Amino acid sequence: MIPLSQHRHLSKSVSVRQWLCMALAAVFLSGCAAAGPKYLNITYAGPAQFRDRNQTLGLSRFSDQRINMGKGYVGYRQLLGDKQEIFVVTGQDLASAMTRVTRSFLEQKGFSVSLTPSWPATAPGVSRMAGQFDHVLAADIHQFECRAVKKGPATEMILSIDLTFHLGTPDKRQLTTIPIALTLERTELVFSRKKLETFVNGAIEEIFIKALPLSYF
Repeated sequence: MIPLSQHRHLSKSVSVRQWLCMALAAVFLSGCAAAGPKYLNITYAGPAQFRDRNQTLGLSRFSDQRINMGKGYVGYRQLLGDKQEIFVVTGQDLASAMTRVTRSFLEQKGFSVSLTPSWPATAPGVSRMAGQFDHVLAADIHQFECRAVKKGPATEMILSIDLTFHLGTPDKRQLTTIPIALTLERTELVFSRKKLETFVNGAIEEIFIKALPLSYF
């Protein structure tokens, strides 16, 4: 029979050994990850609230105003040496992906949404849509990037997003400009594409909640 004190010592040793194995595995997997593009499925993961508001909304395609970035690019992970994993949105067009998830968000909140050509983000520009929609919405992407860097056995993710929404009420010739910027950080012991995808989608949900409260409509 193993004495109780020795049994506790063995249990603690096993626990420490397991943690070390996980840490070493994370380092190994990070170093062996293949460089090149990895695809993220951008979605609106918030709660559905299907309620008919009897209001129409014209949604214009997002305008990607980022500089020196591919239109599908959303971030990278630095690997060993000079290699990087590059993350892009499925479909390789961030503006289209953000337009799609915004439409999903608005429809789940009960709006009847139609895609519309872009319009000048001014009061006269909004008034051109009078008689067509109760509201119109456009948005500019100024920054959208996640940088993932190893910190010891773990990986630190830093996500920076900077958007400007333009919400108009055509019949009132009213335009509301809604800038929103956020920087979020998360550390993962074992990094994966899926974890990054969940991180990004959670940030998008937070943006919708803060930038487009239903009190604006």
